[in-house]
Amino acid sequence: MLEQLNSVLKTHWQNKGFESATAIQTLLYQPIQDGKSLVAISPTGSGKTLAYLLPILSTVQADQSLQVIILAPSQELVKQISTVVQEWGELLGIHCLPILGNANLKRQLEALKERPEVIVATPGRLQEIAQQSRKVKFHQVKTIVLDEGDYLLEDSQEEAVNAIVKRLMRDVQKVWVSATYGPALQRIVEEQGLALYQQSDENTMNIKHVAILTQNRQKGQQLKRLAQVEGMQAIVFFEQVSELETIAAKLIFENVSVGLLHGQLSKMERERSITAFRNGELTYLLTTDVAARGLDIADLPAVIHFNRVSDVRTYTHRSGRTGRMGKQGMVISLVNEQELRDLNEMLVSEMIALEPYTTYKGALMSELERNQLRDEEINKPVKVVKKATKKRPVVTTNEKVKKKNRRRDTKNKGKRRPKQ
Repeated sequence: MLEQLNSVLKTHWQNKGFESATAIQTLLYQPIQDGKSLVAISPTGSGKTLAYLLPILSTVQADQSLQVIILAPSQELVKQISTVVQEWGELLGIHCLPILGNANLKRQLEALKERPEVIVATPGRLQEIAQQSRKVKFHQVKTIVLDEGDYLLEDSQEEAVNAIVKRLMRDVQKVWVSATYGPALQRIVEEQGLALYQQSDENTMNIKHVAILTQNRQKGQQLKRLAQVEGMQAIVFFEQVSELETIAAKLIFENVSVGLLHGQLSKMERERSITAFRNGELTYLLTTDVAARGLDIADLPAVIHFNRVSDVRTYTHRSGRTGRMGKQGMVISLVNEQELRDLNEMLVSEMIALEPYTTYKGALMSELERNQLRDEEINKPVKVVKKATKKRPVVTTNEKVKKKNRRRDTKNKGKRRPKQ
């Protein structure tokens, strides 16, 4: 792949400190550059964004005509992808415009006058713009990328996605990208006859999957204990926003630094939390699945599942926030005994075995290590230190008489002696 890169992009690649391309980047470069429509399945954190972006940029002309649309299911992911496109695209004079919900619609319509070559958008907002204006020239688009494709095919997004695709020319190149290969994507492959490029999980050996037995009422306290572990920083996933905010309030009261990320917050509040977390100012980023889709935090030590995970796809997407690009990571599930049995059974198909872990004396360790430490402490010989005893001085008879007289004189001091 590196040999095929544009010289400008290759120089930037080297300046970024990248060494070799990942497996998915090597696998996708040529077919995407050749204009082939496909479905690419690769683990989260394996470099999928550059895997599709670099071959696409090699074919885009910097002529102020819309040529590429990239759809993503969340505002955070749109912002993240557009940042990468702008970084690499500007080297070739290619302009990228992010379009996302909760932003000023009028300003977005004005920005379209700059005629970007690439648009990165959430489906709902792009469809809204298409219904109100003809400024998006869909007939000019040569390639559409559907990032996190499995989520884009959910009920909440699929209608808008289909509406956008229908606006494109029939021969448009379609690149579906996902970390999981669910029934919806399988249907796409079968119905549209798309090529499937599937890369096995390279990160499995880099990620340790552990479970900490915790009763539901004690999960907040368990987070507090984990926060005291040296080097701890984690994204904590919740099912319900109400529970997320309750736990956040408790942790803040306990002086644990946390940020919140969910759909009910404003764009500015979400950005503030993500920035503070990226800068290492926060121990935890408490989030929901929707808000954290595609979120990329470099060198994230851990991911914590606060609630029971209901399906393999959710577990896979959440866990992919750590151990990215071959780095080490840990996935921690806070579960009661029943949840542990259910989770272990669910993960059999992924060949993941959860190792029992615990916190002990401010450290995170396996229960086996904890038991060994306890045994060592119990069997450690105790040194008995004898107290030094003071020898009583030998008192002579004359000294005893003098001492007795002193006590008598002190007792009778100030009293008048009787007349003889």
